[in-house]
Amino acid sequence: MVTRHYEETPHHGLTDDAYIEILVALDAEPERLAPLLESLHPADIADLIERLPREHREAVITSTPPEHLSEVISHLEDGVKEHVVQFLNPEQVATALTELESDDAADLAQMIEDMSEDEDADAEDFLTDPQQKHLLEFEEDTAGALMQQEVLAALPTDTVTQFLEYMRANGDSLSANPGSIFVVNRQRRLLGTISMGRIVKAPLKAKLEDVMRRDPLTVLPEAPTDQVVRIFEKYDIHNLAVVNKRNQLLGRVTIDDVLDTVMDDHAYRQSAAAGVDSDEDLFAPVLTTARTRLPWLIINLFTAIAAASVISLFEDSIAKLTTLAVLMPIIASSGGNATTQTQTVIIRGLATGHITKQNAWALFRKEFASGNLNGIIIAILLAIGVLVIFGNPMLSGVILMATVANHAIAAFGGWITPLVLKRFNYDPAISTGVITTTFTDVGGFFVFLGLATLLLL
Repeated sequence: MVTRHYEETPHHGLTDDAYIEILVALDAEPERLAPLLESLHPADIADLIERLPREHREAVITSTPPEHLSEVISHLEDGVKEHVVQFLNPEQVATALTELESDDAADLAQMIEDMSEDEDADAEDFLTDPQQKHLLEFEEDTAGALMQQEVLAALPTDTVTQFLEYMRANGDSLSANPGSIFVVNRQRRLLGTISMGRIVKAPLKAKLEDVMRRDPLTVLPEAPTDQVVRIFEKYDIHNLAVVNKRNQLLGRVTIDDVLDTVMDDHAYRQSAAAGVDSDEDLFAPVLTTARTRLPWLIINLFTAIAAASVISLFEDSIAKLTTLAVLMPIIASSGGNATTQTQTVIIRGLATGHITKQNAWALFRKEFASGNLNGIIIAILLAIGVLVIFGNPMLSGVILMATVANHAIAAFGGWITPLVLKRFNYDPAISTGVITTTFTDVGGFFVFLGLATLLLL
């Protein structure tokens, strides 16, 4: 892998003026495109491609400086990357796979395999480095799949001088962000780590074993990525060694990989909760976009039908007292907001690992009590408003009781739903919302209309 140090060249980013200039070049002055792209960082070129409609992307890829192309590809979102890879010839693909860091190269090879119409296509066939092929063996969303194999490793008997001389002699082939130095024995068993700040302050004649920090943090390649993220967050580290069960160094996870994981996870959860693919190309074909969004719309349709079915049970009551129809949305909205608060606390606790079997029941008691307290306060305010506007004490009492009851339902639903989903290995952040909303809509309408039927009619 050839490492390029883009920080040595000044870059001004994809400013609005630069963006407009590139659009003009694409439409009327194609000969200006290549010089404009040369002034951009590869990440900015990737940003540009993601903004452009599909018909303009091939021109940008063709005009991208060859020495930047592989890095541009690595910065693209998956949906856009799948589209752009189609423009590359086999030689460009082979060059990108050679120049990219091991984790990015393995991801690209796997993507090409998934895109291929050839049933015999194998990601390993696109990689020449045996170490990169080894990364394909790890399950997705694990430390092994996240790690890169480019590490700075040295023997404990090496001196600081020897190590620094090695870095100077091999600087062009080293990672642009080497991070920590991993001290290993000849069997690659990890003995300790040394930060760059520590190595430059150490005596030149000192051996690395006298400078290193012993018992470094490590993680097994099978560890899930959320565990890796928690380690980085808890210990404020920038590199994490990935080792096998014999404590042999396999690679490292870097802070930029963790940041990418966190951002991708956030985008996934946010998009999935709305039934949208987080990797979807902004300018994906209409049929592709519609196909990915339709299932979630159908699910929401059935939840709406469930709420409507409850309302239909009390059709005669609503016909006799139309005020009930006016107040129903308030019941639903109040319960929905309450359950959102509870489920957010539970989902966050599950994500951080703070909720356990031992404290889940205590947390329910706390959430149920606070939810009911707020429910009582909201119910009193709502009852007063109904009494003032409609002048009906009984109706005021009905909405008070229904609001308190719906807040209790909201607290229970917001607590139990994420826990059950997590128990069955479903992502609570994705599915909880639609389920708890159904809880509060169906429960709230049933209680409100049921009490109104019993007490007012």
